[in-house]
Amino acid sequence: MGNQTSLIDRLRIENGEMNRADRAIADVILRDIEAATRLPIKELAAKAEVSEPTIVRFTRRIGCDGFTDFKIRLAQDYAIGRMYIAAERSSPAETGPDVAEHVYEATAQALANAFAQRDPAAMETAAELIDGGRRIFCFGVGGSSANVAREAENRLFRLDLAVSATADPYKQRIIASTVETDDVLFIFSVTGKPRSLVDSAKLALAQGAKVITVTHPGSPLASEATVNVPLVAFDEEKFFYMPNRGRYGQLFVLDCISTLIGARRRKTVGKKLWRARSTLVALHGSTDSQPVGD
Repeated sequence: MGNQTSLIDRLRIENGEMNRADRAIADVILRDIEAATRLPIKELAAKAEVSEPTIVRFTRRIGCDGFTDFKIRLAQDYAIGRMYIAAERSSPAETGPDVAEHVYEATAQALANAFAQRDPAAMETAAELIDGGRRIFCFGVGGSSANVAREAENRLFRLDLAVSATADPYKQRIIASTVETDDVLFIFSVTGKPRSLVDSAKLALAQGAKVITVTHPGSPLASEATVNVPLVAFDEEKFFYMPNRGRYGQLFVLDCISTLIGARRRKTVGKKLWRARSTLVALHGSTDSQPVGD
């Protein structure tokens, strides 16, 4: 997904070669791309003065599965394009409105980027390995990766998994050297280069355990994985005090994998989660929609 040609560039480049109907659709989209990402098919058809089936055929001719897929990819391309524009700012965001806009854009761009790179097969394999694991060890070092590893523990223990997290390089190596064949390492890293993580992956594989990584494809860590869920996270912020947007992409991947595991364990975990919620009522009373333990 991440290597596909930008839809926006393709619409601009091929505009002159399109038939009348397709050109009319492309013109409406290019006239206001942000608005086009929100247009329902009926409204887009009216603006381009074409039929709805014509819109669907148009989206398939340019390589999408249909109108919904087209809108998702258009929104991704627009968000990523805005990122490069925002990166050219010569002065930092310092006021309340500017900071809110900048952080919102960074979040949206990171999610769009992670979604564009998604590898459903790798996510499903990761979910299957974790679901079948005897023990799950979540590793990360540094800022966002260490926190996401702890968040993985927070998500997965609710699904009745024996899971723990650590960011201690010494403890990571000790755990990796003592795992067994039905254990799983779940490792997060933006760069895929930290020595303790790469060493731990090698040690765990040597013991026959499974290693799942969420990191840059082609990195040293990815090359040691049983399965790597690819994630190239942006890290080009000019202003050191702005939060790194990469963690939003990591959380997106974690949410996808934990949701897949939850779906696999829905029947067996449901009663236990109900008991957990009932136990928490004693602490703070009834909470109709509060997540378990949050």
